[in-house]
Amino acid sequence: MSTNPHWKRVRHTTGNADQALDFKFRVMDLITISVAPKEASASFESAEEVPTVTQDTRCQYVFDTEMQSLKDILTTANVQNMEEQPSTSTSWRLRQSAAQDEWRKARSHHLNCLLSCNEVPKRKCCHCTSPAIIRCRDCMPEEWLCMECDIHIHFKLTLHNRESCIDGIYKPIEPTVCCIEKDGTYCLVNQGRYDLHMPKLLCRLCLAQWTPDRSDLIKSGYWPATVNAETFSVDVFSTFEEMKTVAPSLSRQAFLRMLERRTSHFGRAGKIHGDVFQRSFMEYTFCQFQCDKMACVKQFTCPAFTPNMLALCADGNRKQYRFRQSKGSEEPYFDGTFIAKDCDVHHFVEDVQSKMKSTAGRGMCGASRWSAARETARRANNLDEEGLEVVVCRHGVLLKALNMYRGEIFAYPLFLQKELQAATNGQFYCTDIACKYWPYLEKLAVSMVDLRPLLEMRPFLSVMHAKAHSTKCEITWSGRNQEGAGTTAGEEVEMVNSYLSRSALTTKYMTKSARNDMLTIHAIGWNRRKQDGLHLALSSRYVKVLTRCHVTKLTNNISSTFQKAQEESQRLEGLSRELGCPENMVQQWVHDVKQWAADDSLGTQRDDQQNLQQSIEQMFLSVHQKKASLYTQTDSNKIRHLRRRKLREEKKKLLETIKLYNEQVSNEEQIDVVKVESRLSVVGGDTGADLIWPWEVHSSESSNILTKKKIFDAYVKNEASGRKGHCGSLSEVGHRGLQCLLQKRLADVDEKFQLVCASYSQALGPNAASLLEDWPQEIPECQTELDESSDDSDFEAL
Repeated sequence: MSTNPHWKRVRHTTGNADQALDFKFRVMDLITISVAPKEASASFESAEEVPTVTQDTRCQYVFDTEMQSLKDILTTANVQNMEEQPSTSTSWRLRQSAAQDEWRKARSHHLNCLLSCNEVPKRKCCHCTSPAIIRCRDCMPEEWLCMECDIHIHFKLTLHNRESCIDGIYKPIEPTVCCIEKDGTYCLVNQGRYDLHMPKLLCRLCLAQWTPDRSDLIKSGYWPATVNAETFSVDVFSTFEEMKTVAPSLSRQAFLRMLERRTSHFGRAGKIHGDVFQRSFMEYTFCQFQCDKMACVKQFTCPAFTPNMLALCADGNRKQYRFRQSKGSEEPYFDGTFIAKDCDVHHFVEDVQSKMKSTAGRGMCGASRWSAARETARRANNLDEEGLEVVVCRHGVLLKALNMYRGEIFAYPLFLQKELQAATNGQFYCTDIACKYWPYLEKLAVSMVDLRPLLEMRPFLSVMHAKAHSTKCEITWSGRNQEGAGTTAGEEVEMVNSYLSRSALTTKYMTKSARNDMLTIHAIGWNRRKQDGLHLALSSRYVKVLTRCHVTKLTNNISSTFQKAQEESQRLEGLSRELGCPENMVQQWVHDVKQWAADDSLGTQRDDQQNLQQSIEQMFLSVHQKKASLYTQTDSNKIRHLRRRKLREEKKKLLETIKLYNEQVSNEEQIDVVKVESRLSVVGGDTGADLIWPWEVHSSESSNILTKKKIFDAYVKNEASGRKGHCGSLSEVGHRGLQCLLQKRLADVDEKFQLVCASYSQALGPNAASLLEDWPQEIPECQTELDESSDDSDFEAL
């Protein structure tokens, strides 16, 4: 065996850790042996005994042997390390499996602890040495009490939750029940009715008396249930309001049953009157709303778009109906706050119908029939309100609503547009039937002068609803083709309607006033959540956040909007080169498409042949585009099946129209049906460069409408990516309270502002610092000083 010192070091190492650390030395030894000169090898052979093998054979054998040994060492070391210290996986599935295993191991311990809670130990009273018979869950840590101490302590603390320990079990007892000893055994007896009264304090020196009034109860966190001394905890109202906001379908009866069920575990057996709770809750909520109004809190405005809003989105919700059998004579608390007054809407509808003769129609656009595209509608027999017409801003904040009594007629969105146009300075008015609504408004503005300012706004057809309209209608009215609209979709109202529809399970059985108030509370809760998270939603649009494993970092602070604009610009340039459109002809092609869409003179100034040509172009373009977007705009086979059936019907109608056209022209001018079908069957590979219409061959145009429409879509997308109440008199104490409320509101606004700037600082970098410099640090004196007088006009002005 060789006595080379290198081999001795390898043989004498022990343990997997040392062998793993010696990996580098082994590799160096192998390299040294394989490249050592023959003179060095000869010197070693002359000095020590060596095996009788050649130099090349020995190097190869040693190399293979040692590499296999190293592999075994590393494999053994990895297995032992995994057994001793299991690695923490970042995979969600493995983490969930590990958490489940931990809970499974601790389950037996938790079960034993839960069972031990039912054991009744033998304890002494915490205040004396008598045996403990009562355990009070609110007197911690001195929870164990005897009979005498229990009566003495809970004579005033009557609302504590107590349990008896008789017969070795815990039993909840009511505040009117106490424990006595009779014939050597303990039993529970009723002390009679326990009425709660206002305390009365008497000074023994001056004999002055003091009794708390209703204001003291409100300061203590209680709200009057009636005009007498009955009260509800304010926490109950806050919980009910939050639950109604999160779960709109929760009914008042279900919430009260939950409270009664909860209190029964502590020995309470009373019932909560639903009407009393409803009235007290509405009074509390309305007073809170008035306080916010005095503090200049605007519940139905968008903080990001006030006072100039880009777009208003209107749509009807037919699920928010109410049965006529639910009657009531009380007045609503929030009359006209969110839902417009019915009398104002009724007078406006009558005025509109008197100035313009209504025409009945089915509301057809393309192959679709729109129930909202009508001027008149019949009233349902068993319903009072048939739905709700709402308007939201681009960010989904609710602005205004009205009750529908005759379906979705044009007069309802017209009333809301009239109410909000001056207050919001909106630029676009988004509806799903803009192609029918806007001509109606233009015709009506001729006879109604006060509606002419509404024409300063621009029509906007919702982007997704535009897919169901005709191709010409989509080109002319779709919001995606409107300059200045940016990436506005016009479908923001659908998300709000989805939220409000869940509350219809309870509001359809309410009275008129209760439904009005509850929907207003829902709207306030929705807007509050929107406004609280608006800065996070907007600031996240400016940057692109990359998440890799468990580390989230902001890279390069690059605006995603700028990146998208560059991509769309490059796409437009590439498509122009592909279709043979020079750069100076892009604007002309876009203008040609708009003119083609606006030329809707079928059957008026053209002959039958020209009308058929225009119909064929429109139907072919519609089928071509819908087939191209079949998989990009749908994500379920069910919807694709419905759209394929619709495509087959439109394609059949197209071929019938082509057949009718071919019967009217000569053979040279007939359309090749085979070529049309081949163009429709291969949508993806179609470039649109070859002409298929005979009238285009003989015209001066070098490209058909399909080719120009592709340039039009790319151009529009590139442009869009590049833009981007009276409360009565107040006392002196009320004035000081209002001043504190305003200061609190200002502090909340300042805190909110700092939070918004912190969110935008990540998106805008050093540019956000300029916002903080412009924020006023002190309250102007004119805003901090309030007039001490109790004149009603001060509060009306406020």
